[in-house]
Amino acid sequence: MISVIIVDDEYLIRERLKISVNWEELGYEIVGEAANGEDALLLLEHAPTPIQLAIVDINMPIVDGLAFAEAAHQHHPELKIMILTGYNSFEYAKSALKAGVSDYLLKPLNMVEMTEVLNKIAVQIHEQQHQKSLTEDLKKSVQESYSILRRTFIQGLLAGAESHADIHKIHQHCPNLNGDELTVMVISIDKTNALGKNQPVWQQFAVLNIFSEFFAPMEQVECSWDEEERLVLLMNRPIENQRAARKDTVEQRCAEAVQAVARFLKFTVTAGIGGTVHGFDRISQGYKEALYAVRHRTIYGGNRVISFDHIPKQAHTSPLTYIRETMIIHLRLGNWETIEGELHHMLMRASWGTLTLNHLYVTLYELVFTLNMYAAENKLDITQSVGDTFQPAQLVDELERLEEIKDWIRNLYHGVLDETRSLKQSTPARLVEKAKQYIDEHFASELDLERIAKSIYINPSYLSRIFKIETGFTVVEYLTKCRMVKAKELMESGCKNLYFVAEMVGYNDAQYFSKCFKKHFSVPPSKFISRDTDSSL
Repeated sequence: MISVIIVDDEYLIRERLKISVNWEELGYEIVGEAANGEDALLLLEHAPTPIQLAIVDINMPIVDGLAFAEAAHQHHPELKIMILTGYNSFEYAKSALKAGVSDYLLKPLNMVEMTEVLNKIAVQIHEQQHQKSLTEDLKKSVQESYSILRRTFIQGLLAGAESHADIHKIHQHCPNLNGDELTVMVISIDKTNALGKNQPVWQQFAVLNIFSEFFAPMEQVECSWDEEERLVLLMNRPIENQRAARKDTVEQRCAEAVQAVARFLKFTVTAGIGGTVHGFDRISQGYKEALYAVRHRTIYGGNRVISFDHIPKQAHTSPLTYIRETMIIHLRLGNWETIEGELHHMLMRASWGTLTLNHLYVTLYELVFTLNMYAAENKLDITQSVGDTFQPAQLVDELERLEEIKDWIRNLYHGVLDETRSLKQSTPARLVEKAKQYIDEHFASELDLERIAKSIYINPSYLSRIFKIETGFTVVEYLTKCRMVKAKELMESGCKNLYFVAEMVGYNDAQYFSKCFKKHFSVPPSKFISRDTDSSL
């Protein structure tokens, strides 16, 4: 029988519910009642067996129905909740559905409708119990097949702790393997469809069943789990003459298994294959390579097979000095749109296949290091957001998807800039912002310190002093940087006439403009225009 409690502050409604429904015929048993949400929560906590359904009025004193639903769903996620509400609370009831409510009924109650809803909820509860039973049975079966001792031993091989184990012990736990050419494969459930960091047990064992079925014909295969609950396959590679004759290679079988998971289980996995290693003492190296390959799903996407041997060992990326110099300048200038564009360009190179995982780690580290430099300049502390020691690999493992990583770094930069702006709301800071705005809008005109100071009605020497304090640049330096950035944008947009570019950014002398450009970017504008599109300053 399904245990149910009735929660309503009106005694007559509770009594009517108890006598108007044939609970036993529907498979239910009323085990308690309460007049408010607070008492109902106590019922849930002290029930001898878990309560499976709560029928709750949405408008109650002390703790109302919605608050009860949120608290109950948090501490008793398997509890089904049916909300009772009047017409005036209909929109309120709809929002309750988001708090874990299974269904709702409008007052006055229609017993036919209530019976239909109870039948539907009963089906859901029975399916939930059946799935839970299957998971427990499957887990028990697998645990019997793969003993804790064997699993611990294989994890030792993966970590390198069992590299000198005697051959008898290896044959005892891995009888299907010999010490010739070995390959390690790691299969990881993609977080885009898994429920949090720890995937449901049934998902893990269902993946094991599919991969075991696809690799069973190869015979020389052992399956186990690593310390992070990822499926690991250890196998002997076919010898060269057999490999040439086979149509179904390790990679092909793995790809078919990955496709089968997506087709039959309705979620996806990524498989990483390490390079071939020789001898049991090299298994840990193969495991590291397989893990490195799996983590490249951040670059290539999930639901695929990634082979360590196919990952580029080098890739073109932005020089570290370029990252620091470019980002620190734009941070100091407060150019958010430019910063956002640079972040997008630097990180999305990965999705274009021009960035390896190691380069992504380095890029993330440099971006955070540069932001930390800027934060320190402004007496800000970002350790609460990135930790005392920023670990790019840990961030990539946690977020996994490149878009989420880009959003994280973007929000980090935007937050620091916003906090910096809030600290610069003093009168000198506002005057400097006005001066910067005037320069940004009139950079193409003939400007000097006096004209800029006059535009905001202050003394030139005072502007010169506070501008240097607030920005770290002199007014002339800021004006020059602004003009150089605009000139670079014009050239990148296709403008190749130096005289025109010089005039558009406020220089009447093209030769002097070229001198300034070369000093700023370390390359003459003529070479910049003719550079390869993939090169960077």
